[in-house]
Amino acid sequence: MENVVRIGGGQGFYGDSPMAAIAMAHAAAADFIVHDALAELTLSILQKDRRRDPNLGYARDIELHAKLLYPPGLKNGVRFVTDSGGLNPKSAAVKVAEILAKQGIKGVKIAALWGDDMLERLDELIAAGEKFENLDTGAPYEKGKFPVTHANVYIGARAVAEALDAGAQIILAGRVADPCLTLGVLVHRYRWDLEKDWDLLAAGIGVGHLLECGGQASGGNSYAHWPPDYNLSRLAYPIAHVRADGSATFTRMTNMGGKISRDTLREQLVYEIHDPARYITPDVVADFTNVSLVETGPDRVEFSGAKGLPAPEKLKLCIGQMEGFLSDQFFFFSRPHAYEKALKFIEAVKEIWAALPIKLDRYEFSLVGVDGIHGPAAPRPSDQWLSQMNEIGVRAVIQHSDERAGKTALQAVVCLGLNGPPGLISMPGWGNDARAQLSLWPTLIDRRHVHPVWEILES
Repeated sequence: MENVVRIGGGQGFYGDSPMAAIAMAHAAAADFIVHDALAELTLSILQKDRRRDPNLGYARDIELHAKLLYPPGLKNGVRFVTDSGGLNPKSAAVKVAEILAKQGIKGVKIAALWGDDMLERLDELIAAGEKFENLDTGAPYEKGKFPVTHANVYIGARAVAEALDAGAQIILAGRVADPCLTLGVLVHRYRWDLEKDWDLLAAGIGVGHLLECGGQASGGNSYAHWPPDYNLSRLAYPIAHVRADGSATFTRMTNMGGKISRDTLREQLVYEIHDPARYITPDVVADFTNVSLVETGPDRVEFSGAKGLPAPEKLKLCIGQMEGFLSDQFFFFSRPHAYEKALKFIEAVKEIWAALPIKLDRYEFSLVGVDGIHGPAAPRPSDQWLSQMNEIGVRAVIQHSDERAGKTALQAVVCLGLNGPPGLISMPGWGNDARAQLSLWPTLIDRRHVHPVWEILES
């Protein structure tokens, strides 16, 4: 029998549907299921939870997973590797153990993995010479300009592999880099050397990257086969059968929807990697320019050909910042003259806001159906097309430092319901819910400052 390890991509983001992973667990279709819950701003969301309750800060959907996903998986010998621990892996492990115990499931080895949280160490890092220059703009970091919400560095596969070596059945990690969850499984299984097996490590990163977004590799969010001839409501997520040489066969559970093809995989392969020749991860710099994706049958694609360079000397650190508040409101106009009504409405709103005795740091308007998604980058339609629109929406967005300013500004234009263009309707609310404006300051720090650790708790 061919020596392979089967790894399923069970989650692409915090809040993703668990149904594909649950199906894998019940069918024992994978030996490991990896869950990627942390987009870059997800930690800002989790920080809000932790500020309300110091026991929170993890991805709350693990509570559902502990009820519906982990039990059938554990019964079938499936192991789970996740970054759902977020800002509080220890509390996440305790919560999962509690939920499993209530179902009579005990003796499960649950690993909390951390060492990515630098929030309390920022002054120490500055004293050690770290400049925190912005990775995108090169701008210097201004300490104290905005309150810091979190600061987490991307860590690699080593601690994941170590926890698995120690018998962990469920890993709840902090900010492990997305593909390194899978790489940790492969280092554990095949004993790849994290100090020199660069091509193998790059292959593992390639497999992990193809799995990390869940259904996006199996036909979701895809133009590859548009319009799709497959079901989207019960999408099967990708499963990689990975061999010791780093090559893999990608497939899916065929009793569900979706499609695995060369095109669905190559869409995902180039997703969010910036430079295919130098995809920088904590464990290896991967070169995907000579990757081979070959269809060998329905829903079967062979992956091989990744090359690797030594790991980078620095690791990416994302510093979350609180930059004030955002308030927004939607307004809609119908024909005749929907476009012209929208422009006249915007003009009146600007005049009203200019006269208010409050400070609005910035405001913008977008036209839903014209430039609501792409903003100034959207090509301008013809005047004839605009004049014939059946309906149009206006989204007004305000950035403000005073939490109450947005509500005041939006309430000041309520009068345009009668005083403005005819036929105006709006969404309810009128600025009642100002949202915290969270931003990220991406930077690099020397990897010598980062020391991931793990601990196993038995349920």
